[in-house]
Amino acid sequence: MNNTKQNRDIDQIKAQYHDFIIKYSNQKAALDKRSFLISMARFISFILSLISFYFAIKGEQPTMWVLAIALLLLFVGLMQAHSKLFKKRSFLSNLILINEHELLSMDGDNSNFDDGEQFEIDYHDFSLDLDIFGKQSIYQMVNRTKTTNGAKMLAAWFNSPLLDKGSILKRQKASIELSELIDYRQTFAAKGMSVEEKADDFDFLNDWQNQSNMFFSKTIFKVLIILFPIINLTNIFLYSFDIIGGKVLALSLVSTLIFVGFYQKKIHKIHQRLSKRSQLLNKYVSLFKQIEDMEFSSDLLKEIQEKLNIDSKKSSTAIKDLSRILSALDSRLNVIVGVILNAIFIWDIRQIYRMEAWKDKYAANFDEWFKAIGEFDAIISLSNLNYNRPRWNYAIIADDNKWEVKGMRHPLMAYNECVANDFCVNIMPFIKVVTGANMAGKSTYLRSVGSNLVLAMIGAVVNADAMIFSPLQIVSSLRTSDSLMSGESYFYAEIKRLQMIVDRLRKGERMFVLLDEILKGTNSNDKEQGSRSLLEQLIKLNTIGVIATHDLSLGNLSSLYPKFIQNQCFEVDIIDDQLSFDYKIRDGIAQNMNASFLLKKMGIVE
Repeated sequence: MNNTKQNRDIDQIKAQYHDFIIKYSNQKAALDKRSFLISMARFISFILSLISFYFAIKGEQPTMWVLAIALLLLFVGLMQAHSKLFKKRSFLSNLILINEHELLSMDGDNSNFDDGEQFEIDYHDFSLDLDIFGKQSIYQMVNRTKTTNGAKMLAAWFNSPLLDKGSILKRQKASIELSELIDYRQTFAAKGMSVEEKADDFDFLNDWQNQSNMFFSKTIFKVLIILFPIINLTNIFLYSFDIIGGKVLALSLVSTLIFVGFYQKKIHKIHQRLSKRSQLLNKYVSLFKQIEDMEFSSDLLKEIQEKLNIDSKKSSTAIKDLSRILSALDSRLNVIVGVILNAIFIWDIRQIYRMEAWKDKYAANFDEWFKAIGEFDAIISLSNLNYNRPRWNYAIIADDNKWEVKGMRHPLMAYNECVANDFCVNIMPFIKVVTGANMAGKSTYLRSVGSNLVLAMIGAVVNADAMIFSPLQIVSSLRTSDSLMSGESYFYAEIKRLQMIVDRLRKGERMFVLLDEILKGTNSNDKEQGSRSLLEQLIKLNTIGVIATHDLSLGNLSSLYPKFIQNQCFEVDIIDDQLSFDYKIRDGIAQNMNASFLLKKMGIVE
């Protein structure tokens, strides 16, 4: 796949982020000056309006009343202008922060991004072994999501990588299209940071969708929300002209309050869940609109846009309607305003009715809208990775059993400090047996193969010069540990892991298996026999994979299965009484080990 990176290099990308910081900092400084001037003008207009009201009341001069009202209106206008400036200032602050974090990430510091630890699944096929989640993880390196659904979506991609070629290609194309739209991506991210989300922010809406309606399903309330205001406003008008007495008006308003009060407990319960969510919805209005207003060329991004429309009405408009209803319901938080509005308009009932009418029309689309924006948010993370890693490339998906990776490096290691290696397999089944000394690079090699395969299958760029692969389920056993809670020993835990792999292979699953030093918890002879039997079983079950081991005898199996087993190794050399590692994979079985040398070198043994 062509990857339009426009011949960027790391220094150019860093320079661009640095230029953005300067640009947005200068804009923010200019806004700060304007904000100060507006604050001063607002203060002065407020003081002058108070003085004007004082003299207007004292002197009964009509011109002073006009001046007082004009100054008060000016004060209100300046308040609104200051509020808009504050939002712009917050937006610029977010943009500055985004670029500062990207500069740190370019140097390997991803600590400012969520590590996704909450998405780790116990006994997952590979995530723990391949450092997918947690501190200094692949998820943390990739993650740039700014929405709850986006973070969940990205985690789901890592936990369940795609196996379908067409779906992977669609995601790759969408990622490529967004990668060059850096201003667009950063604008989306800055808007996404405007309101901080909590994990359960949308639980209230899910619960609300499943609740039965209080008012909307009953025709009588459609009449009452019109009838009550007409009666009360009419009585106020009649009272103003002394046509009716105060007792009649009071009876009308109090009766209305009593009627609303009968439903206050239920309304209050709903409002507690919905209160102050209008700001969160306004954030999504902005995000939805940004997606709706863009013209995309890739199929996946077009599909996301289509999901944000229903019956020729855009999702941003529909969500904005709901946000306005929630803002109107929040008026009840002011006791005086709430009493007045309810006494005249049965305000709380009216807003709940409007919410239920909205739910009746749009609730079926709500989940789809927010899943769509979560998918878009997750794609932006893949796009950002593509942009920040100009030497990484998109993998080509083979139609047959082929895995060929040139210049492969571990995604979490600094590019210039990581030795590149190749991986090549053209048939299935096939097992690579990798031998070598401690610290020579076997485990890193396994994790490099596995993690790059995961990145390829979620549609992201891989840390390799070139890659061709056929999607398979990845299953690993690299970090099996004792389980004190369940009373399992290390050995038994590993046996169970291997049993799971074999059982699934027997059921016909196609797997890419990564194993590191299997059967460590038993004696040498038992380990050798068990390891040989397992390798033979994996071959019979049509498996592809890599097994790293210190057990050199496993290399002898290649003579029995020359077509399906290949010996490779990481060698350690002793030069001038010092260990020397080149971390390059070679053909054959390792010849040198380093345990005895290190024991003598450190004075542990003579």
